[in-house]
Amino acid sequence: MPTKSFLTVKKSLFLGATLLAGAAVAPAASAQDSASAFSLSANAALVTDYRFRGLSLSDKDMAFQGGFDVSHESGFYIGTWGSSIESYAGSELELDIYAGYASQIGDLSTDIGVLAYTYPGSSDTYYVELYGSVGGTIQETVSWTAGAAYVWDQDNVGGTDNIYLYLDGSMPLGETPFSLAGHVAYEDGAFGNDKWDWNLGVSYAFEQFELSVSYVDTNVSGIGSAGVVAGISASF
Repeated sequence: MPTKSFLTVKKSLFLGATLLAGAAVAPAASAQDSASAFSLSANAALVTDYRFRGLSLSDKDMAFQGGFDVSHESGFYIGTWGSSIESYAGSELELDIYAGYASQIGDLSTDIGVLAYTYPGSSDTYYVELYGSVGGTIQETVSWTAGAAYVWDQDNVGGTDNIYLYLDGSMPLGETPFSLAGHVAYEDGAFGNDKWDWNLGVSYAFEQFELSVSYVDTNVSGIGSAGVVAGISASF
C-alpha cells in the first residue's frame, strides 16, 4: 500500500506531539501512561508468488515480505510493508508506507487511509493511493470486508486515475484451526481495463503462525494467469 516521505513526517510529528502532550500534563507516571497508548506489531512472510490484485509481481517466483505498524488506541496508525519483486525500473523491492484511521461504528469496522508505493533504486515510479473499507460479520461466523482504493491522475501512472473495488469474505471451518477465505475485485483505469481478479483459499493458524494455500486468477493473461499460491506467515 502506498505513500512515503510526507506521511513519515506527519507520523513523526503526530507521535512526538502526543507523547510531549502527555508529559506536559502530569509527572512521569502520566508520560508512561501516554506511551502505553501506542502498540507495535510486525509481520513476516514467505510466499511462492507475490500476487498483487491478481497479478504476479515476482514473475511467479518466491517472494520475501514483511512490515510493521505503530497504532494508537484512538484508532490512528502508521506502518510500512515491503516485498521482493521482479526487477522493475532498476528496483527489486516494493516498499509501501501508509497512515490511516480505523474505528468501530456499531457492528461495523471502518478503515480509511493514504498509502505510497515506492521502489527504492528506481526513479519516477512512486505513486500515492487513497483507500477505505467497511466490514462486519454475519451470524458471528462469516466475516466480510468491502472496500475501494483510488489513485488520482499522477505523472508516474501515466496521467490518468485508477479505481479498485473489492469484496472479501472468510469463515472458520467448524471448530478446527482451518479457515476458508475468498476475494473478488474489479479494477479500471491506469492499471487495468475492466479487469477482474478473484481467489479462494484455505489457511491453518497455530500460535502466531499461519500456513495458507489459495487459487488466484484474473481475466488478464500472462502475469495474471491462474495459479496456486502457498505461503507461511508470522505475526508478532
